[in-house]
Amino acid sequence: MKISLKSGEELAMVLILAMLIILAVVLLITVINVFLVIKRIEAKHKGVITEPFSFKTWWKSLTKAVPVENEEAILLRHSYDGIRELDNHLPPWWKYMFYATIIFAIIYMADYHIWKTSPLSDGEYQQELATAQKEIELYQAKNAAAIDEKTVKLLPNDPKVAERGKEIFSSKCSACHGQAGEGGVGPNLTDEYWLHGSSINDLFKVIKYGVPEKGMISWKATLKPNEIQDVANYIKTIGGSNPPNSKAPQGVKTDSTASSTPVALL
Repeated sequence: MKISLKSGEELAMVLILAMLIILAVVLLITVINVFLVIKRIEAKHKGVITEPFSFKTWWKSLTKAVPVENEEAILLRHSYDGIRELDNHLPPWWKYMFYATIIFAIIYMADYHIWKTSPLSDGEYQQELATAQKEIELYQAKNAAAIDEKTVKLLPNDPKVAERGKEIFSSKCSACHGQAGEGGVGPNLTDEYWLHGSSINDLFKVIKYGVPEKGMISWKATLKPNEIQDVANYIKTIGGSNPPNSKAPQGVKTDSTASSTPVALL
């Protein structure tokens, strides 16, 4: 089991829990001692002589073991080839532990399956996934400004990236490139022909800095670096979609599936 303390607050909680456990043990020992003292006082008033507490007598009370010299009293009458059986009872500690498992099972069933106050293993797994996703998003948000044309990443397996990119594309880019990337004032983004390279790095660079002499404005003052990355990734997903009313090819035919080789003028 791996224990990870990620904050001072969690460490403080662990220390408080440890102190509570120690306090509970001390209180338990105190209660037991008080109980033994009361029993001795009652026995003294009744004129009964009690033995002082010792580990040996305590262990004997837990096992209820019959001394060897008294085994005759618990011998069963039947005999097998001269072997006689002792009628030993289960030791109290074993029975107490068995009763404890029954109580634990009832509490467990009520907690996990009836009231469902605690999650099952699958629920815990989903919670861990949600926590991990939040940590990833927090990390990405903190490092969003660090993304540039050299560090931008192609993220084809993250549907959220494409969704965010599509939303930005529809509101910012579709006026020139069409809702489906089919082209308009700007070139077609779905074919194999590109004016400024087809890699994710090229896409990011063109979106960020623009190509003023061709009418492509710079979006670095409007979009955050992580948003530019989302748009670039979305454009990679629409390659080869062949939407209706596609504009004629412009530029050089390249491999649009490449991750870091020559993407179209936006």
